[in-house]
Amino acid sequence: MSVKLFFLTTRGLESVSADEIAALPAMTIGRIGYRRIAASCAGSLAPLLKLRTVDDAFLDLAAWGTVGRPRRTLTLLRDLSSRLDLRAAVANLTRLRAVPQSPAFSVTASFVGKRNYGAEEIKSAVGEGVMIRHDWRYADDDAADLNVRVFIERETAFVGLRLGRRPLHEREYKKAHRAGSLKPPVAAAMLRLVGVAPGRSLLDPCCGAGTILAEAGKFGATVWGGDIDTAAVSAARMNLRAAGIAANVNAWDARALPIADGSVERIVSNLPWGRQITISGSLALFYRDVCAEMQRVLAAGGRIALLTNAPQSALFSGLRCDGQFEISLYGQTPTILTFSSEKGAPASSRTGLAVKPAREDAGAPPDFNCFRASQRDMNAPPKIGS
Repeated sequence: MSVKLFFLTTRGLESVSADEIAALPAMTIGRIGYRRIAASCAGSLAPLLKLRTVDDAFLDLAAWGTVGRPRRTLTLLRDLSSRLDLRAAVANLTRLRAVPQSPAFSVTASFVGKRNYGAEEIKSAVGEGVMIRHDWRYADDDAADLNVRVFIERETAFVGLRLGRRPLHEREYKKAHRAGSLKPPVAAAMLRLVGVAPGRSLLDPCCGAGTILAEAGKFGATVWGGDIDTAAVSAARMNLRAAGIAANVNAWDARALPIADGSVERIVSNLPWGRQITISGSLALFYRDVCAEMQRVLAAGGRIALLTNAPQSALFSGLRCDGQFEISLYGQTPTILTFSSEKGAPASSRTGLAVKPAREDAGAPPDFNCFRASQRDMNAPPKIGS
């Protein structure tokens, strides 16, 4: 018998997450809406806990209509919650993990649009309703065995029970955090967009706390990164050690990378937006120089994915822009851009830069330690804050 589920993801990446879900055994994709993907599973639920591009996964409990804007809606939510029979859903969860006979539970709530009540009030109403029918104890999420999720879109409340004990977007390797750090599911989505796969070389020239590198390592890629901020480099090294990923992370200026021409198969980066990570000087000039370096080191047939709130400044000569995805992130709407180069000649050959001959063992990792014979004279590097 199939089990109904839904998944929440970042706005703008619904199709990417749906593709990842559909690739799992016995999965059937249903309706795809705002941040939400409905699906059913006719097999084991265990593979769902390894999804990387979704924020979280839930057993589908109910869809309540007429959930409007007035405050009286809170009474409706309480009444509807009191009618939920969660025993069958908990029985499904026990196929994945242990659940106490009298569990502690939490409620998580979010909604789209304006309402005359807030998320905390929704949580209280639903929590009260659940306790009317079940002999369970309400707790904070960190202490809960179960989580009831309420996601309200227009006048419909989608209600689910979280598959895992913790949200899927939380990664155990995230020991050190930096301003502007990327959400791991967004990093994983960017990697999927450019086909990062086991054995492929991956570069993040502005790696921050190393989230993209860690996610790429989980894909099986050979990873290399750096940042001008030495504190970020230390954070990245700590997170990569926690993830069990072997990576070379260095302090460098992304405008002058110590990497051979045409030697990197994939480049994925969350470029500075000039807000949480500030740059002294022109952001457009910084992007121009960084993009030129990325194009220089990109291999023939290579691909690039960049996250930025200044997509007009991410310019490449001779690369094809083959994808644009506006997403919602931290209250802003940045864009993921993807680019690809043609097979046959490294991308840098179209910019007048010297290109080193391709190696015979093309399938081997690139020689990242092969420094450029000379680097152009540069002004003092831009000051990038933490």
